[in-house]
Formats: sequence, structure tokens, C-alpha cells
Amino acid sequence: MSFLLPFLPVGIAAMYVEHSVLPSFVAGLPPSLLQKVLSQPRSYGLVIIVNVIATGFFLAGLGMKVGKSRALFRDKAIKDGEKDAEERFMLPNLYVEGNTPNAKKFNCVQRGHQQALETYPQFLALSLCGGYRFPLLTTALGLLWMYARGKWAEGYASGDPASRYEHWASKGIWVALIFASMAALGTALSIMEVI
Repeated sequence: MSFLLPFLPVGIAAMYVEHSVLPSFVAGLPPSLLQKVLSQPRSYGLVIIVNVIATGFFLAGLGMKVGKSRALFRDKAIKDGEKDAEERFMLPNLYVEGNTPNAKKFNCVQRGHQQALETYPQFLALSLCGGYRFPLLTTALGLLWMYARGKWAEGYASGDPASRYEHWASKGIWVALIFASMAALGTALSIMEVI
């Protein structure tokens, strides 16, 4: 997690700008589209569109890749003469038993989707909380989370689990989760009138 430390000042600065600088800047503008987009709680709609709706469709897309991979690697396993291939790749088996290349490749695709599902509830809850006070930052985190998740899953799907972090953006899933935590904390402290 030490790779997150250099990003910490950026997250704090973004929260400060959105909380302290942007409201005074927008207040001086005549009513306009910019003011409507940046005003509270209208811009919270962006959090709902990106961090709730778009991420839901994104996860459904990852799930469809798992379904396609199940059929693809089952067929390859049957063609390669693997024992009990039909049964091993059949639902409701979440993962495929065995260490054959086909089983390993499928399991890597499945793991990329499964790990996204394991962290999604936290990201979603933190986005809904943090986005109320910091909607623009939180929306940007949602975009980062989806892009990073996609690259992470692609790396994992290569069949080599170590490849999940080969793309520079893959660690963005953790950056997005940590910053969403910070935004949620900022919202809580704002509600409590601590900040």
C-alpha cells in the first residue's frame, strides 16, 4: 500500500478545492450551465450515473466475459481430451478444478470478475457517502475505478495472475477505493460540522 502515499496529498488537495475553492468560484458566476452542474446536490447525480449505474453495467460486462470464457475453455478442454472437461466447466462450479492450461486460463478470467465483486460493495457505499459532499472527485474516482478494474481484469485474464498489475492503471482500483474512503470521511466530518 506504500504506492498510495504519493497520491495522498493529491486526494487531500482535490477535496479541499472542491469543498473550499469551487463554491466561492461558482457563487461569483451568473446562473449558467456550469453553475447548475457544480451546485449541490445536482452534481450528486453524476455520482449516481457513473458510480452506481455505469459500474453496474461494467460489472455485468465482466460477468459476460466469464460466461464466454467458460464456453471457450470448456470446448478447448474437450478438444484437448481433458478428463471430465464438460463436468468440470459446468455451472454451478465457480472455478474449474485442475491445473490444466484451459482450467487455469478460465480460473484467471473468473478471478478477475470475482475480485471486482468482492470490493464493489465497499466502493459503492463509499461513493454514495463521499459523493454527497465531493461529487466531482467521487465521479472521477468512479471513472478511474472502472478503467483500472478493466485493465486489472485483462491482465489477470492473460493466464498469469502476476500480470494483473502490469498496466500502469491497475493500481488505480486501490487509489479509487482509498480516496473514496477519504471522501466519505470528509462527508461525515462535514455533517458533524468538524470541517
